Amino acid sequence: MSPPAPRVEPQRHRTLPGAVSKEELNRAFPHIRAAFVPHVVRYGNTNPNIAREDGQHGESVEWRVSCYMEVSHDGGARQKHVEPSLPMLEACRPLLERCDAAFVDFFKALHGAHSIRKLVRMQSFVTRYRPSPQEAGLLRHIDGANVDGSIILALSGADGSGAPIDVPFSGGGVTVWERGAAGEEVAFNYPMQPGDICALDNYVWHQGNPIASGERWALVIFYQTKGAQRQHRLANIVLNMARQVRRDEAAAATRAATAAAAKAARMHDAGARRVRLAMGAIVVAAAAVAILRPR
Repeated sequence: MSPPAPRVEPQRHRTLPGAVSKEELNRAFPHIRAAFVPHVVRYGNTNPNIAREDGQHGESVEWRVSCYMEVSHDGGARQKHVEPSLPMLEACRPLLERCDAAFVDFFKALHGAHSIRKLVRMQSFVTRYRPSPQEAGLLRHIDGANVDGSIILALSGADGSGAPIDVPFSGGGVTVWERGAAGEEVAFNYPMQPGDICALDNYVWHQGNPIASGERWALVIFYQTKGAQRQHRLANIVLNMARQVRRDEAAAATRAATAAAAKAARMHDAGARRVRLAMGAIVVAAAAVAILRPR
């Protein structure tokens, strides 16, 4: 019996169960719900690695599920027209401070004690998922090259979780993808109970899994660290992208070589058949000549 495969540990993300207490969520959520007015932004995601059963977003959709409270000039171009919601900012301020502290601990543990020169929240927003087209989840994506890291705080929970939110949901959770030691892709699935935090480094693929019923609420923050290692991390992004391109090219070359070998084998078989037919014809002709030769 072969030994079990070694457990793959996450390298560039962490989950922090119960990072925010349900008492804090209970205090904040009535104000969050009252302040929630979704902004309309254009969003596109045609990632070919999105699972078919999760659905599709498409090249350009109207994203109507998030209320933005902070938007910096370094943020995404699609959000630059957004007028941030000050009531939402006030409702979430204690949660934002708790998330900031959690992100600092996560990022310094990952990149070193001096990796953060100045922590800046590029964007912060509350998202409400509902089981409707383009509202049930945010499918496989990364948060952008300008984002040094991000936080997802679960504000609500599934049925039976004891969440303070009055509309539970089914489905949902967060999936994060990383590379294993051999370069294989590994999926990490987290149900995300209320108060749980998922902290992500830059350029990490992740997904807000679609819900099937109810409402799922989450607070999301994009960070810049303004650290000296910023250029190094951007270089790593480019390097990771180049490695992925090389992997894709190698896979394409393997497929092409396999197809060429199969074609050559087919041509060889066809040539062999032609030779056998020709030899057969020669034998038949020789026999006919022998039969017809005058005796």
